Amino acid sequence: MNSMPVVSSQYWNQVHGFTPDDVRQDLEGVQTMRTLANNMAWLLKCIALGKKQGIEMPDTEEKILTNFIR
Repeated sequence: MNSMPVVSSQYWNQVHGFTPDDVRQDLEGVQTMRTLANNMAWLLKCIALGKKQGIEMPDTEEKILTNFIR
């Protein structure tokens, strides 16, 4: 949405718990966050390398707003 790159992970990007100790016990959630962080770091490095190599961001068009009331 809004031309934003989407970083994926392995499941829903959330952890469960009422306290930090509870969250640490959610091993799947913590692993999902770690995977998300690694994928985000990789994407940011790719974007930085692309800019360094002269690859420009795509041009954006002026938005066309649809009016359903005609």
